[in-house]
Amino acid sequence: MTIRTISHCAVLLCWIGIGAIPVYAFSAQTSVEATSELKKQPQPAEKIFRMKPYLQNPTGNGITIMWQTTVPTYSWVEYGTDKENLQRARTLVDGQVICNGLQNKIRLSDLKPGQTYYYRVCSQEILLYEGYKKEFGETARSDFYSFTLPDAGEDEFTALIFNDLHQQSNTLQALYSQVKDIDYDFVVFNGDCIDDPATHEQATRYLTELTETVGASSVPAFFIRGNHEIRNAYSIGLRNLFDYVNDKTYNAFSWGDTRFVTLDCGEDKPDTHWVYYGLNDFSGLRAEQADFLKEELSSKPFKKAKRHVLMHHIPVYGLDSDFNPCRDAWEKLLKKAPFDVSLNAHTHRFAYHPAGSKEGNTYPVVIGGGYKLDEATVMVLRKKAGRMSLTVLNAQGEELLKLDL
Repeated sequence: MTIRTISHCAVLLCWIGIGAIPVYAFSAQTSVEATSELKKQPQPAEKIFRMKPYLQNPTGNGITIMWQTTVPTYSWVEYGTDKENLQRARTLVDGQVICNGLQNKIRLSDLKPGQTYYYRVCSQEILLYEGYKKEFGETARSDFYSFTLPDAGEDEFTALIFNDLHQQSNTLQALYSQVKDIDYDFVVFNGDCIDDPATHEQATRYLTELTETVGASSVPAFFIRGNHEIRNAYSIGLRNLFDYVNDKTYNAFSWGDTRFVTLDCGEDKPDTHWVYYGLNDFSGLRAEQADFLKEELSSKPFKKAKRHVLMHHIPVYGLDSDFNPCRDAWEKLLKKAPFDVSLNAHTHRFAYHPAGSKEGNTYPVVIGGGYKLDEATVMVLRKKAGRMSLTVLNAQGEELLKLDL
């Protein structure tokens, strides 16, 4: 392809009166030099990591570690109960190691709840990946981090809940400064945080800020999808940056003796709205979740749990909109469920609706604020000695709500 292009260029130049031989020789030499310059140059180890690792999906006696690199790599995780005796984990699918990409997702299994584990991530650059030849560059190794999975009988935890950040760094940092000294166990981002993702680069940039700000290398982060995460060119690719529980954007998990149920509300307009161009079917997704809810509410983990927390982006109660498909799809089930609280977002207005105060809600509903500094909120959910409480703070550190649940 290269020679054919150069030859054509030489003939063209000859036709317009420029000597063919010297032009051809110069063009060929330039092409060889350019090809040489395009050969892959090894990346220094300190430039291989694009971000720090972040923890996902701490369920089923396991946890997922994810991170990204700047170059294609072969990656693994070294982990153990002490730093001197480490095991190695990597991802295999159908007998092959998943490698030669930028996105890394490795699951640690058969872990012991209540035990502290130490880990570091390792990525070796792949310079050449051919059928019969592989070439490798330098290996990057992260710092050591630690995590602890909750024991099934654990009755204490602290969680931070952010919502509707809309990629506003100032808002994230202002809110986090109010809770950074709290010893928390996990973090929830309740939708519209990585909003309208246009590209992988854009999404990764803010994901990195979110996870590194809250220290997700040592505490797991749960990402609930909001309606704005569904929009723009990279919205479908966004799920590749997470490891959802049961590989669903809606799910349920236990943290000790508390059961959390998270739902995906989909978009805030009908599927038939022109702006979706017929590419959505959230009516079907909500119906699917109604079946999930019915099964979950009758499940052994849900019934055995001492406390129950519901989380979803768009409120079922307190939405103040004529279009409320989640209420239509789920209300009959939710009214019978013994939830202690529902944590919601979307409206950009902090609100608290006690049980029975808003359209017949059978549990208290707390709605987080928006992305502007004068309306943003962060929630702190605590459980200690059998008692659960929720505190809502604004970006100035003022306490907007202290609720015993």
